[in-house]
Amino acid sequence: MRFITMGAEKQPAILFVHGLSATAESCYGEVARRLQGKWHIILCELDGHYPGSPEFESLQRACEEIEEYVHKQHAGKIHGLIGLSLGGTIAASLLGRGNIRVHKTLLDAAFCVDMGWRRGFFSWLFPTGVIRIRDGRWVPRFIIEKLMGKGNRSVIEMLYPGISSATLHNACRDVYAYQIPEGLKKTESEVTYWRGSNEAYPKKTAALLKEVLPCMTERVFPGMGHCQFLHEHPEEYASLLEAYLMD
Repeated sequence: MRFITMGAEKQPAILFVHGLSATAESCYGEVARRLQGKWHIILCELDGHYPGSPEFESLQRACEEIEEYVHKQHAGKIHGLIGLSLGGTIAASLLGRGNIRVHKTLLDAAFCVDMGWRRGFFSWLFPTGVIRIRDGRWVPRFIIEKLMGKGNRSVIEMLYPGISSATLHNACRDVYAYQIPEGLKKTESEVTYWRGSNEAYPKKTAALLKEVLPCMTERVFPGMGHCQFLHEHPEEYASLLEAYLMD
């Protein structure tokens, strides 16, 4: 795992965790550059998502590495934690573990649904589709739109070209069997959940999270699919995020 920083270290620290099969730059690069004047930005680059890195091992290992960094560089406390998709699942896990202190958290389309008997199918479908996209092979449009939302090309345009089957399978193994941690009920972080209206499973995730986080707020972006609002409207995303972090 690597960490890219921007902005003065004396400013409040905001840590971003990107989504599966994307990169820190493709997810949050533009947003980070817009915010670096007022915040100390930390872009987490997950294993398996940059050249020369080991494969993504597990949600637990990712949490351990982030916690180690936050304790070493920021005495165990950051102002903001922002996670997209897989990064949102990692962010929820960090809050549930309770090993670092976070003032405000944005879970953007975090996936926290145990898929039950469908785990095997989705753990095959998503990696297979991503590898086909990576290799320039045809993937039925209706499958992409079923998973990501109609007209949404974010998963294609944000794709890390070096993504491997092992990284995808390891992440999907944990994500599709995800159990919301009991410790999440004890978090002192203020939490908000963002999602597009065309995202089925993030909608279910939001409902499940509200059962353990009744004070969690939710923002829905009409007509948007998975990661689409961030990808297509980074300037507005940055503005909304800054308002959330400041109020």
